[in-house]
Amino acid sequence: MEVHHPPHVGRKNFKEHFLEFLMLFLAVTLGFFAENLREHIGDNKKEREYIQGMISDLKKDTANLTKVLRYYDMMLPMMDSGRMNFYKLQQPHSIETVSRIQFSLGGFEDFIYTDATLQQVKSSGGMMLIKNKLAVDSILKYDSKVKTALINEKVLGELMVSMQHSMAGVFNLQPIMESAGRSTNPAERKQIIDSLDNAMPDFLLTHNPATLGQFYNDYTYYQTITMLVKYLMTNLKEDAANTIRFLQKAYKLKE
Repeated sequence: MEVHHPPHVGRKNFKEHFLEFLMLFLAVTLGFFAENLREHIGDNKKEREYIQGMISDLKKDTANLTKVLRYYDMMLPMMDSGRMNFYKLQQPHSIETVSRIQFSLGGFEDFIYTDATLQQVKSSGGMMLIKNKLAVDSILKYDSKVKTALINEKVLGELMVSMQHSMAGVFNLQPIMESAGRSTNPAERKQIIDSLDNAMPDFLLTHNPATLGQFYNDYTYYQTITMLVKYLMTNLKEDAANTIRFLQKAYKLKE
């Protein structure tokens, strides 16, 4: 019986095994680095998109704050005049003082906070993508200052509503509204107002010292809070501008 021996299979030496291992190791390592690089590039792109979005929101805030501060620049001198001439309310020719106080309590320019990008970043955990910690600190610091300003603005709004109710019990606005208020012609309206101012002793519903004193105190407090809100909004506008400049410089973005 003939015996067939299996063909001789050469065994791989250590060097060949090592080269195969090295090739496999390099392939896995390069794949790992390639994936990390892809994620890194994607994260960097997303980070820049977030920063650009925040800069856009800050620019909108700056524009809104410009309008808000324009209102306060117009209204505070009027309040100051109304407060300083408050004593004239019990004298003839007081319609100008009444008008200044009434107009200053008619409303104010709200600051509308543009935080769409920041809310998106927070809700998606995107803060982790912003590697520049100084950028994160500046954004969160600005956000905190906005919230402080908005709290005080809310207080101002509540005071204004309270003052409007108090004014309804102090000023006799019927003669003005029923005559001058119906005219659309500026010259005619001025003539009617001048005629009323000469004909009426004053435009008060009450001369009670306690009532008038309380109204004066409340109006003075309202003016003080208005000045505080203007101060906060002024600082907020400066912070917004500074944050924009910082982010543009940190991320080398064009203005």
